[in-house]
Amino acid sequence: MFMRLGKKFIGAAVFTALAFGGANAQTKVVVDPGKKYQHFEGWGTSLCWWAELAGGWSEANYTKLLGAIADPDSGLGYNIFRYNIGGGDQPGHNHLTKGDGGAAIPGYKPTEKGDFDWTADPTQRNILFGLAKKVKNPIFEAFSNSPPWWMTNSGCVSGGVNGADNLKSDYFDDFADYLSEVAKHFKEEWGITFRTVEPFNEPSAGWWKANGDQEGCGFKNKQSEMIVELGKALKKKGLFPETSVSAADESNIGDALARFNSYSDEAKSYMFQVNTHSYSGYDSRGKLYNAAFANDKRIWQSESGPLHRSGDLDITLWMADVILHDLRDMHASAWVDWQLSDPAENWRTITANHKSQTFSYAPRYYMHAAFSRAIRPGSRFIDSDNSNTLAAIREDGSLVLVVLNTGSTDAKYTFDLSKFDAVGTKAKVNRFTLPAALKADADIAISGGSLNVTAAAQSMVTMIIDGVKGEGKCAADTIIPYVKIHDGSWNETTEITVNPGDSLVIGPHPWDGGRWTWSGPDNFYYLGREVRFKNLQWQNSGYYKTTFVNGSGCESKMTFKLVVNDPEHPFVEPDTNVVDTSTADTSVVDTTGRDTTNSIIVLQATPQFIHVSRSGGDLHITAPVQPMQLTIHDLQGVLLTRRQINGPATIPLGNAPRKGYIVQLRNQSGRSMYLKVVR
Repeated sequence: MFMRLGKKFIGAAVFTALAFGGANAQTKVVVDPGKKYQHFEGWGTSLCWWAELAGGWSEANYTKLLGAIADPDSGLGYNIFRYNIGGGDQPGHNHLTKGDGGAAIPGYKPTEKGDFDWTADPTQRNILFGLAKKVKNPIFEAFSNSPPWWMTNSGCVSGGVNGADNLKSDYFDDFADYLSEVAKHFKEEWGITFRTVEPFNEPSAGWWKANGDQEGCGFKNKQSEMIVELGKALKKKGLFPETSVSAADESNIGDALARFNSYSDEAKSYMFQVNTHSYSGYDSRGKLYNAAFANDKRIWQSESGPLHRSGDLDITLWMADVILHDLRDMHASAWVDWQLSDPAENWRTITANHKSQTFSYAPRYYMHAAFSRAIRPGSRFIDSDNSNTLAAIREDGSLVLVVLNTGSTDAKYTFDLSKFDAVGTKAKVNRFTLPAALKADADIAISGGSLNVTAAAQSMVTMIIDGVKGEGKCAADTIIPYVKIHDGSWNETTEITVNPGDSLVIGPHPWDGGRWTWSGPDNFYYLGREVRFKNLQWQNSGYYKTTFVNGSGCESKMTFKLVVNDPEHPFVEPDTNVVDTSTADTSVVDTTGRDTTNSIIVLQATPQFIHVSRSGGDLHITAPVQPMQLTIHDLQGVLLTRRQINGPATIPLGNAPRKGYIVQLRNQSGRSMYLKVVR
């Protein structure tokens, strides 16, 4: 029922709107550097299918295009690129017409009995090689949409009969060999190292059917087995762990979560990265992050676009909202577009004319640039308590703030920066507005630790503030120590005494939302909350230390004392005067942020010393010639890189965090050495 109000009641209604967040209200946003989230690896794009066509341009013309993609100041500043290892369809099949024909990606092994054809796919490689020359510290991933046609049940690379799983049951090892052999050739012959290889693409979607217009392969079942086969193949060829497995590029984030939770421990051991597309399943963003974080895996948003767009919001702002929440709620370490030069208007960032070999910018280009020119690789996301905002600290120490307003009226915000020790006096401002404009605006003054900004209707504002100092206060969680002997009840204690042969579960809380790591006697290491022991013996006695890192990067620690009551082998307290080299933590710190000696000696844990030094952006390791696994984490335990070394090695540190990282070296006998490096 409609009722006409008198002036008195209209005034009351206006007052109520202002008091409770009406159109002219000022929304307060608290930025908290004490709550730290993902290190950001960068922005990127898949190369299929646009690169298949653009790589046929003259080198001069496609080099101009690559500049628009890669330049961090005038272009998009992309540094992550996903190369599509084609399956290659059966001769006589001419139905791969998607992407103006770019979907017909050649395979490198066209027949089962024949040799690899390393002349295949020259145009996509042209783009890949050009980007490798142009981009500083690029990250490359290889991914497959389908196995070669002769490995499939249907004999067709677009899918199975009625969307069924399409890899032949006895060809898992063949497919693993194919992908790993391509990765090996790229590294050894062309100097391109794929950091990850992804064997799937939307494997559970059910829409990959024979005689379709693009490559695709159903893989609802046995994903763990495929990951293990690929991991073993990479390891056998000397590529793992520098090249590891990523999975599963599901279309729906909820499907990505379900599949990841179903993977075996062996599969997860080869898999360093969770890939998901963000076409749908948005309510699972946080759950996927929790699962990946607990298992020490980074998350990439590896493909997105308006596949399931709903509502009438402008497509550019709709995609901006997807990006913001993928970074904010899923804590994606990378955001990767589907092919940035799609023939469809709503999907493309760059409009490419392959006949004239020219290009122009679509509206999405300016929106993407608003994000990517401000939030650079190496940035660390921190907390801002409003869902329309982002906050990140860049490697140069500046603070980036992003505000997105998809509404029809202006929105006013006050950013509270009081949790920093110091901030600069002004913010540099850029504004994205419809239909397609990204322009610098006047600086905004910062006063009293706060900043006021108005985001116009249907626009985005990015602000960069120099002179930011302070780590903030980290709010660590309280650990509650729960233990259970055999199948008895849970007891709250850190002092545990058992008899030989007993079983034990140590299962402290919080029970979710973070990552647990454990260390203990005899180089004991475990990742996970619950530690389970069976048939305990006196050798298991000792101190077990756990660290819980919550979702905002804050650490809590606890130590459990376990004594196996064996009269013939009574427990002896460890000698605190003897250094335990398995957990030794040495560092050389300079208040300027540089090592005072530029080198650090790791304590002896093998017959020879390990020497680690750093110069520029590289870590130099001098070690005995023996296979060792090198792992680097940030100070919150987030995995940065893992690779195999055999003697001296140089490790690029271009995207390592500014504050420091943990280096672990583990030899074949299982001895581990830890080193804390402060930059």
